[in-house]
Amino acid sequence: MDAGYYRRLDKALVMPGTINILLAHEPSVTVLDRAAELGIDLVLAGHTHGGQLALETVHREFNLSRLIYRHTNGWYENRGAKLYVNRGIGTTGFPIRLGARPEITVFELTPQD
Repeated sequence: MDAGYYRRLDKALVMPGTINILLAHEPSVTVLDRAAELGIDLVLAGHTHGGQLALETVHREFNLSRLIYRHTNGWYENRGAKLYVNRGIGTTGFPIRLGARPEITVFELTPQD
């Protein structure tokens, strides 16, 4: 998705006094920056397959997706907006995964007093 798509996200979509969650296909820096600008609390993304070929035993960011994306798997934060990038279960291009374990993530949302 191009960066302009996320720039078109409107402040009117954010509901004050509640948790705002944005589902984004890819974890671009633009989407996290825009979420922070708008006051979106949580962005959920995928697309990277955790790098598909990775050496997570060395460092979680040591993977092929780092050639394109800054955020490739796990939790990130920017000015109060949180991003979770899921590694997913599939592949793209070559049908192989090495060092980027497949994952299905379950979030439990609980109200805060």
